[in-house]
Amino acid sequence: MFGLVSVLLFFAGNALYENPAADRLIRQSMQASYNLQLADARATARTLQNQFPDHPAGYTLMAETYWWEAQTDPGNERIEDAYYRIQEQAVEKAEAALKGGKYSKVELTAHLASLHGSHARFQVTQKQAFFSALKLGLKAHGYAEDAYKLDRNYYDIYVGLGAYNYFAASVPSVIKPFAWLLGIRGDRALGEQQLRTAIEKSRYAQTEGRIVYYTALLEDEKYTDAFRILERLRSDYPDNFVFYIWVTDWFRRQRKNLEGADYFEKVFQEQSKRSPVMAKYALLEKANLQLAHARKAEAAQTLRRMKAISTSDALLARKTQDLERRIS
Repeated sequence: MFGLVSVLLFFAGNALYENPAADRLIRQSMQASYNLQLADARATARTLQNQFPDHPAGYTLMAETYWWEAQTDPGNERIEDAYYRIQEQAVEKAEAALKGGKYSKVELTAHLASLHGSHARFQVTQKQAFFSALKLGLKAHGYAEDAYKLDRNYYDIYVGLGAYNYFAASVPSVIKPFAWLLGIRGDRALGEQQLRTAIEKSRYAQTEGRIVYYTALLEDEKYTDAFRILERLRSDYPDNFVFYIWVTDWFRRQRKNLEGADYFEKVFQEQSKRSPVMAKYALLEKANLQLAHARKAEAAQTLRRMKAISTSDALLARKTQDLERRIS
């Protein structure tokens, strides 16, 4: 009996999040990624890798930095290759750690669910490869279900469960027959409930839950509720201009280009004193929306205002040049 109790205590007490130093590094890296401070996020992830080389956490966090970088610069093969490389390494680390038995089984299983879910998300957002995303999502869901069976109170896994249930019930009609052949079934109501649980109760996945829930609401054309979440994300992570891109998409889906342009003028005014770079990104999105409404002269004028702000950002300069070519 004493032996069984010892085993159970070991199983319950060897999760990485219970190590205060590791927990702090995990949170620092995640916070930096959400703010697009990717150099800081990667430095912290490397520290985690060095301190816990046999655990996948540092590698998982590193992969996430490349997902966010890909959001800033879609189609960049260098970023894509880096993401695939580190994502594969993270999976190998998680599988080896699971066999080694040193760390919590539920934690490692949840990592594998997260990694395959991240890969599926990358295939959709960067490659529009829905069929491969379906297969990866099915694999992620398998690990998520295993983690759920091990510990129903491990709430970080609810993001993966919720994403699967919601989006498996909402796959595009062109690939729905393939989903059924693969045995993929979803439940939108259950998925929404699981996402809400993750947002309210998870240790690390609250922001990720909000991001996934935003996407779900957008899919359902619940624009007001979706925008409320997006505004919260923008407020919590004021240096992440990817959320500006998502705001632009929100306006364009509703064919409210000029309303969107007005919105970004207000954002520009808000950011002018706080962050000149973010002020310029706000004007970039305003110009994009003006151009989408065939207001080329106004878009060109907005770009001139951007160029008058003396701050340097290589990616922003490239995006500005691309927009100038589209205007001319």
